[in-house]
Amino acid sequence: MRFLVSLLAVAVLAASLLLTISNDPPTVAVASGSPESKVTDPVPLLELATPHEQGLFWTLSQAEAKTAAEVHGMQVQADARVGYLRRQAFEGSTPLYRLRKQGRIAYMLTSSAAERDQLTSGDDPLFRYEGVIGHVSVSPQPGTEVLYRVHKEGAADSWRPALASRLGAMRALGYDQVDGPLGYVYPRWIRAGAIYFGAFDAQGNRAMMDRIGRYYGKEFENDWWGGVRHARDGNPKAVRHWPDEDFSHLKPSIGYYDDSKPETLERHIKQAAGAGLDHFAFYWYWNPGAADEQYAAGLRAFLAARNRGDMKFTVLPCIHPWRGGAGGTLRMPSEQIDRAAEILVDDYLSQPNILRANDGRPMLQLCDVRGIGKVNDRPENDKSDEIDDAAVRRFTDAIRTRARATLGEEVMITMTTDNGFPGPQHGVDGSYCPGRFTGSYEQYVAGEREWFGTIPGAVVRCATSDFDERPRIGISTQDPVTSSDSSEEAKAKLHAAFRWYEDQSPEGFRRVLGAVRDDVDASARSSAVDNFVLLYAWNEWHEGGVIEPNERDGCRYLDIVRSELRLRNGTGCVAVP
Repeated sequence: MRFLVSLLAVAVLAASLLLTISNDPPTVAVASGSPESKVTDPVPLLELATPHEQGLFWTLSQAEAKTAAEVHGMQVQADARVGYLRRQAFEGSTPLYRLRKQGRIAYMLTSSAAERDQLTSGDDPLFRYEGVIGHVSVSPQPGTEVLYRVHKEGAADSWRPALASRLGAMRALGYDQVDGPLGYVYPRWIRAGAIYFGAFDAQGNRAMMDRIGRYYGKEFENDWWGGVRHARDGNPKAVRHWPDEDFSHLKPSIGYYDDSKPETLERHIKQAAGAGLDHFAFYWYWNPGAADEQYAAGLRAFLAARNRGDMKFTVLPCIHPWRGGAGGTLRMPSEQIDRAAEILVDDYLSQPNILRANDGRPMLQLCDVRGIGKVNDRPENDKSDEIDDAAVRRFTDAIRTRARATLGEEVMITMTTDNGFPGPQHGVDGSYCPGRFTGSYEQYVAGEREWFGTIPGAVVRCATSDFDERPRIGISTQDPVTSSDSSEEAKAKLHAAFRWYEDQSPEGFRRVLGAVRDDVDASARSSAVDNFVLLYAWNEWHEGGVIEPNERDGCRYLDIVRSELRLRNGTGCVAVP
């Protein structure tokens, strides 16, 4: 069959050459119960070149790819775009078999049980059957495209899988012969999550609620929505410097809520999962006074939600160096590191719906490490913003030691780019980027993809919906302008006190998500999280990072996320579940 195979003929091809459904029990390439088997999302089909250019090798297993490279001298083709497949069988799927050429380190893929049997049977078979590497869809599904098998005319052992959209590129490389379709796969599968601020409840920041009461009146001293509520309602104390600003979006579609209640998280899960989000990433804080976690009511409510299985989750330890919280500071003294590791592993990483990297490792993302190893006070000469590398390494080692002992698993740990790029001294596996403020949203959008290129190693990409600290006026930061002064000097004081994007727009958010998608598509990083994206944020209402549906915009931001990242899970956002 020649190169110009029309998509109209795919249905005929799917019923013939390679794509035939087998009733045989498949050999499982990823062992049941292994960490990789716990990842049910589509994962990238990895392509490796065998030694001495004898052929190519394919696997969905990061562990097998690592062994192939380290033990057998194969090289990962990081720029290959072969598509995303599921490791497990699903309704309407067929196995994808891997065959090895006898006497050579060359491989071929087929989804035809008949072809497999023909090539691996007899007294002197041409191939050896190596098992099922994954599963492809027999019929087209939304967002999928055909995965073909191609080869070079006259070149031995030159088989290669190729997406329909890349047949032209394959032809340019000499793969001018199309054997037929292997099945339907996803050309991309982005796993998008959102940062969750789980402290909109009575167990949240008591000191902030006290300041809300002092600024807005005693009747608001227990209002964890203070500031946000007041800006939305046009309270002069909140908006007098911005009388023409539209703050009507500052109310969730489901109303001002208590996130310590599981029913609140059940509604959030319905909104997020319906839009295709994969996970929530919960901020997590330490209380050095009690040697225990704090501000965890939202996270605990998520774990108690009846529909928690519809989303995954991870935890972002924010070990800030500054004062705050019930324990005096948000630090983690060295003697409390083991206790913190115990809570994180036993209570969270052990959960069945913990977020896992494509290689199956449970994930932990460090939101701030500057407070790790610091004593629970802040003397004047304290260099609190400096990172104690040894303490960070002790913390990450404690996490890994606890996970190996209690779970029998390795953990993937990434560190925020706000703390700089990690080094081997920190004991982490890569980076993630959180909310980003650069002064101008348009500049942020224009430069984000170039900035991604400066991050070494594995990275979880990010996208910031907005950043706006003005609801904190008079609460976290005093009003620096005592009158309704509109002078340039007054504007400069306000901008020095509060960060906000004056030029943010939904269309700008759409463009930055498009840049993220393009960067994932073009990436040559061979990491286990290269298709992960973290959004700032689900509900950072006091700081402007919000994609949660709101009264003014409804599902607008979640709809943009679903559209631009081409998310396929869920049936669409519902603003008020």
